[in-house]
Amino acid sequence: MTSKTFTIAAGLISASLLGTAAFAQTAWVEVDDQAIVAPFEANADTVDDWDVHAADGTKIGEIEEVVGTDAQTATALVVDFDGKGGYQDRDVVIPLDQFTWSENRLVLNADVAAVDAMEAYND
Repeated sequence: MTSKTFTIAAGLISASLLGTAAFAQTAWVEVDDQAIVAPFEANADTVDDWDVHAADGTKIGEIEEVVGTDAQTATALVVDFDGKGGYQDRDVVIPLDQFTWSENRLVLNADVAAVDAMEAYND
């Protein structure tokens, strides 16, 4: 390998590693079942498996996990989308402030474009 080839290869490897680090998934922790999910005044075990609805009332998925930065602090919900209403069939981490409890159901306030830009969840 020539010096020039080695330099180019080393640069490509470095750029690849830096790019990977920049897009690394947040270290989410599944919260304990009894941890309170404050906006809904319910514990994580209760919130887990709730249906998720779009603003128009269409069921678009369900809660797969309640996650946070530690086991006692819920900060996001993982939604397992059904592929309905324009939302891709995938698991996505969505901050708690993107949901409301309305008419006895969990409503996602983020539109399709916003959800598409959010972090996928790989368990």
